[in-house]
Amino acid sequence: MKNNTINSSNSRLIPIKTLVGYSLLAIVSGLSGFAFITIINKVISNSITATETMTMQEYLYIFLAAIVIFFISRRWLAGGIIRLSQKIYWDIRKDVIKLILKAPYRKLQEYKDEVYATLTTDVNHITSASLMIITFFSSVILIVACLVYMAFLSLKLLGVSAAVIAIGVFIYLVRSRTSNTQIKEVRELEKTFINIFNSFLDGAKEININPDKGTQLYNEKLLKVTNVGETKYVKAFLKYLNSEIISQLLFYSLIAFILVFAGAVFNTPIEVKVSFVFVLLYLMGPIVSVMTIVPIMNRAVVSLRKMEKLKADLTKIEKAPLEINDTNSYRNFSELKIRNYSFSYGEHKFSIGPINLDVSRNEVVFVYGGNGEGKTTFINTVLNLYNLDNGEAYVDGKRIPLEEQDTIKALFAPVFSDFYLFDEFYGISNIHQDKVNNYLHLFELDKKVHLEDNRFSTTDLSTGQRKRLALISVLLEDRPIIVLDEWAADQDPHFRHKFYTEIIPILVQEEDKTIIAITHDDRYYDVADTLLKMEYGKLEETTVSELATIF
Repeated sequence: MKNNTINSSNSRLIPIKTLVGYSLLAIVSGLSGFAFITIINKVISNSITATETMTMQEYLYIFLAAIVIFFISRRWLAGGIIRLSQKIYWDIRKDVIKLILKAPYRKLQEYKDEVYATLTTDVNHITSASLMIITFFSSVILIVACLVYMAFLSLKLLGVSAAVIAIGVFIYLVRSRTSNTQIKEVRELEKTFINIFNSFLDGAKEININPDKGTQLYNEKLLKVTNVGETKYVKAFLKYLNSEIISQLLFYSLIAFILVFAGAVFNTPIEVKVSFVFVLLYLMGPIVSVMTIVPIMNRAVVSLRKMEKLKADLTKIEKAPLEINDTNSYRNFSELKIRNYSFSYGEHKFSIGPINLDVSRNEVVFVYGGNGEGKTTFINTVLNLYNLDNGEAYVDGKRIPLEEQDTIKALFAPVFSDFYLFDEFYGISNIHQDKVNNYLHLFELDKKVHLEDNRFSTTDLSTGQRKRLALISVLLEDRPIIVLDEWAADQDPHFRHKFYTEIIPILVQEEDKTIIAITHDDRYYDVADTLLKMEYGKLEETTVSELATIF
């Protein structure tokens, strides 16, 4: 079979070759900036000592060269970072969605909130950090270059400066541990926030009817999460800020010491003191940049770990693609037999089965039963949306074992009770205008909807009419078995009658379809060739005459 699966990318967030190239640009940019400050320092020193090693014209040429190199390297670097950050941003999203496409349906529901949090919060954190990683690297290069130059000016002053800087770094690292923990806790709250946010969206109708629901959800759930998140986040970044301020105070104290005491203590010449202080003032910029970027990098690391865990979890539950020699191998089936299908939500929880079912081509099968009896779970297991605990299928006598149940999915085209109507005909290669028009006429939608650029001209319709469009869409997939979950429940009496008495016979006799439908419309049960009752997770065959006797 042609492999239509999507392969997940295992590439690095930043390719090594790209990282090396941008690092070289960062080095050039940093050194050109350092060259600029070195030249200024030299001019000042020469002015103080009244010595001239170069003419002003020569200094001007060097200035211009440093400025041009700095401008070009910084421009290339900034443009590259912007392109790189956007590539990372969209690649991460694509990788996660590829894994979603390959994950089992039921398991995916467990990760829904975590996926939302990753695709929004985590991706933004990682992208923000990627924008700053080269700036961080450039600042480190400048710091190293300045330290080397300071060593050239005075080893004694460098020793004092290094001790002060080491104290500042130590204070910063110790205080940042608590901040890192709080950042992790805030990230854990993101999943809870997404869950509450979805409750507002999914329950909008209920909240609109009873605003007290929304008020209570807001006051008792949302405010608690947002207040805790806000408080922890503020505390975390204030600790970073306080550490930064302490480090700056140490830096200013160092400058004051050099200007006031360095001459007497170390016999440092005035021109060396001025040059050293000038370099220190310039050095403060890169050091502050590093200290500012560190919390953003830490936040990105937390998000990166959460994202990698999500990707690992999704990869772990990813279903291996099955090789099928012919995608239409089961489309011309004559008989489908299901044997001993069973599924459980967990130990001591609701389960269905064992279920045995025989379906012949062009047969109409209705399934009925009370709420909570397992009808929808039965449909989901037949469609293999839920992984079976046990069971096997036979297509025209060919056994399909439990581990290969996915191979018969091509038989089915469902419209679920909680259906989703796509805006285009995805997964359908050939759309025939006449066929679509015939369906629209049959389903009494031709006055409201038409085919436009291989899509329905509008989906802004009532729920019942949207369900009709959903059924038309699955009919266009041209799969042999149509599965309907309470499809007629949202139709008006006129169209409901037409569906059972006219449309189903047309689909079966003219369109060569087989129908499996969950329905409570007992007045139309005589349309079915097979009538099945679902009770306590068990499926048993009955007849209309038996129902009449019971009632």
